[in-house]
Amino acid sequence: MRTLTGTAALAAVAAATLTACGNVSFGSGHEDRSYSAPAGATKLRIEGTSDRIVVTASDSPGIEVSERLRWSNDKNKPKVEHVTEGGTVKLTAKCGGQAIGIGMSSCGVSYRVRVPRSLPVEVESRDGRIDASGLSGTVRLHSENGSIRATDLNASSVSLVSQDGSVRISGRVTTADIRSQNGSVNANGLTAGTLKVRSADGSIRLSGTATVADLRSENGGVHATGLTTDRLTARSSDGGIDLRLAAPPKAVDAEAESGSIKLCLPPGDEGYAITAHSVDGGKDIDPGIHEDSRSDRKIKLSTRDGGILVAPY
Repeated sequence: MRTLTGTAALAAVAAATLTACGNVSFGSGHEDRSYSAPAGATKLRIEGTSDRIVVTASDSPGIEVSERLRWSNDKNKPKVEHVTEGGTVKLTAKCGGQAIGIGMSSCGVSYRVRVPRSLPVEVESRDGRIDASGLSGTVRLHSENGSIRATDLNASSVSLVSQDGSVRISGRVTTADIRSQNGSVNANGLTAGTLKVRSADGSIRLSGTATVADLRSENGGVHATGLTTDRLTARSSDGGIDLRLAAPPKAVDAEAESGSIKLCLPPGDEGYAITAHSVDGGKDIDPGIHEDSRSDRKIKLSTRDGGILVAPY
């Protein structure tokens, strides 16, 4: 294990001293640091308590890191570590002990990291936003409390998970698994081989190309606009489903518990075997859609509480 070294600039300001069942000294400040890892690293991993993490791809062979430590009192200054273990550059941050008082304890670390484009990147953040751009290696970004934005990707495998925040992705990926417990998912402009999206509380929006797409929202609508796909599955427990496809699909399976379903198919001579069922709502298949029960292109639409519309796009 090797510890990375660099330069640091410190700015700390003493604030006050309070006496309450003993003496507690409060001070606030920040510290800026920068350092680099030698060429040859095989992975970057960042974990811990962070304000914001920004990872940007570059054409340089090494890893360059800028970090800012922030604290509100002399008891909770962040503890950071940066080491190289078996080719993995590992950056960790942890806040110190908490001070007495409400609104007086604040601690965090912000990272700005430049990495080679093909370097695999993993981030586990407990508190803060994650931004990544231009990466072409495997990408794994997880945040317990913050949004995630991954743009201009050209990656083989991507995993984006936010427990409390929105998720946005664009670029080209072979496989992508995107999940948000409390926030929307936006995948506009994405090209994917296999795409899986889950949202517990928020809408899903998708455009671009996905050979196989599986979109599921527990509380929010599912929207696909100008999408090219072979196989599309869409589920919404509480919200409408609106699918507008730019090319004839091989299979569409959409189901809404409480909401309408609208499917727009491209004009042409393609025939579709369509099954549509609504427990409490109307069903309308536009005459411009060629229905053919013997077609290999299967459309299955079902809703318990809402109407169904199939029309030309």
